[in-house]
Amino acid sequence: MELRKAKTPDEMAKIERAVALKKLPYCTTAQVATDHYEYDRLYVVAEGEKILAILSLVPEKEYGYTAIKRLCVLNKKNRGKGIARFALHEIQKVVKGRIGGTPWIDNAPVRHLFETEGFILQYIFKEKWCFYAKDCN
Repeated sequence: MELRKAKTPDEMAKIERAVALKKLPYCTTAQVATDHYEYDRLYVVAEGEKILAILSLVPEKEYGYTAIKRLCVLNKKNRGKGIARFALHEIQKVVKGRIGGTPWIDNAPVRHLFETEGFILQYIFKEKWCFYAKDCN
């Protein structure tokens, strides 16, 4: 597996189709397109040509951290296989300083992932999201 930025138009078309089928309120085709085309911050976890997961790394300069947003394993059959964990490990190699993530409060698998990877729950906001953070070298 590798973590890299999304590249080709064909790749983006696959990502947008997969995201549209998932119908997730925190990961829409418009958000993914904006992350890629406007800000160049959309990453994929890929195995060869196969895209397994996506995420965006958003610099939150006013708050002093890089946010992990829209972390999503695209195919349900790939969940629980360490893909998101791999992504978190690779992100820590790329990002220097503080990393943050905001999973929904009821997203137990992602909250567990953040906690087992050393992210610390900082606070809950708007009664819907958790903010986890970790300092990386």
